[in-house]
Amino acid sequence: MLLVLLFSFSLLSYAEDTSEAENPASYDSNQITHPEWFIKITDWSYFTAARVAMLSSVKIENTAAIPYKDIKVKLLFYNSSGPAVGQTIATTQGVLPVTVPPKSTGIYLKGGTTMGAGNQGYRVSDIQVLSATPIVD
Repeated sequence: MLLVLLFSFSLLSYAEDTSEAENPASYDSNQITHPEWFIKITDWSYFTAARVAMLSSVKIENTAAIPYKDIKVKLLFYNSSGPAVGQTIATTQGVLPVTVPPKSTGIYLKGGTTMGAGNQGYRVSDIQVLSATPIVD
């Protein structure tokens, strides 16, 4: 009897809800609650101009089925000179003012965007996606 009950429960748990299959955003709610899982920054260009950190030519990949905008990122800097060479010495956060289409890879911010104060000896070692605003109808 217990075996029959467990089998029946397992069949019910695998039943598909057709309303979720029609809307990709509701089908995978993680795309809305955790956009950082679906957005990857794979390449970037960074420079310092007059002590201002500029981020440009950012390559962003979106593996989700929905678009995102206003991607919040964290930049990790390492020192390229002095006694702390190679060590992470600073971080900054900012918003990339872009809209990324679903299932796409593209290069954004060709004109650049300011990402806080900079130093000639700083180099960006990593860019982490913290959040983004999902665009749902």
